[in-house]
Amino acid sequence: MRLPVLLTALMLTALPVAAQETLSDGQTLREGRAIRDGEEWITDVVVTARLPGPALWRVRKGDSQVYVLGAMPVMTKRVSWDSRRVERVIGLSNVLLTAPEAKGGLIGGTRLLMDRRLPLGKKLDEVLPAPLSQRFNALIDAHGLDREKYKKLSPLWAAAALREDVYDKAGIATRDPEKTLLRFAKAQKLKTQPSGNFSVAKTLGRIDDFSQPQQMACVAATLDEIDFALKHARAATEAWAVGDLQTVQRLSPDSALLACLEGAPSTKAMLGKAVEQTVGSITDALQTPGKSLIVLPLSALLAPGGALQQLEQQGATVTTPAL
Repeated sequence: MRLPVLLTALMLTALPVAAQETLSDGQTLREGRAIRDGEEWITDVVVTARLPGPALWRVRKGDSQVYVLGAMPVMTKRVSWDSRRVERVIGLSNVLLTAPEAKGGLIGGTRLLMDRRLPLGKKLDEVLPAPLSQRFNALIDAHGLDREKYKKLSPLWAAAALREDVYDKAGIATRDPEKTLLRFAKAQKLKTQPSGNFSVAKTLGRIDDFSQPQQMACVAATLDEIDFALKHARAATEAWAVGDLQTVQRLSPDSALLACLEGAPSTKAMLGKAVEQTVGSITDALQTPGKSLIVLPLSALLAPGGALQQLEQQGATVTTPAL
């Protein structure tokens, strides 16, 4: 039986990807003072180092080095970007570590299939409050989708399916730049392997505990995310492509549905978890001698007290490599 992937795919959109590599030196983050711009945290080095392509950092501790490529939760497809620096990393790599795998098994897959549908006789329009139903159907109609596909799905499944379908119609990707790195790795016959795994069962347990108001709040937040992404994804992706992180942070949405699935009361709480996971991923990579490339969420890297700041406080040196 094939596991349904809508909800588990959402869990992967903010998880890391890594690769072993060799690269050159650059300017240290310590050489630029940290500055605050509203709620953002960006260093002088990031602002002034206008290098080709998206922002890239190097974290060094002892004999180990980890290069970090920042990623967004959604990116517009077919926006060109200078990939030469990243391809150089891939070309000198030993292995590409992909995002953690979802583990569920037969029981987990069966539960996913059961949980995705409303009780017999119920329809989505009858379950959603009228204003939410109107917004939901407006998005369906605006993108030429079929209302029949969603009418018997439970609210969270329907929101996840609509998010995927609208993004597909609008040419918005949720797994880039990982998919691009995988293509580079395949072209250069580089070994790939997952960097870990996570439990589908734990996600299912959280869904089972959701009250009706919680489900409606998650659906509403997901529709807000979709609207925001449709308006800003292209500009955010173009800014990412040239390392304009201030614009990226202003125009890139957090995943509202992912926050719900993680059990966080807000995206701010989810960001705290993401920062912790990001620091852990880089710290684990630093335990292995040699050099690594890892793709991680920009929000977790650059938030006040974010991963890059925490790693510096733990004794690592962070640089912007001039490749």
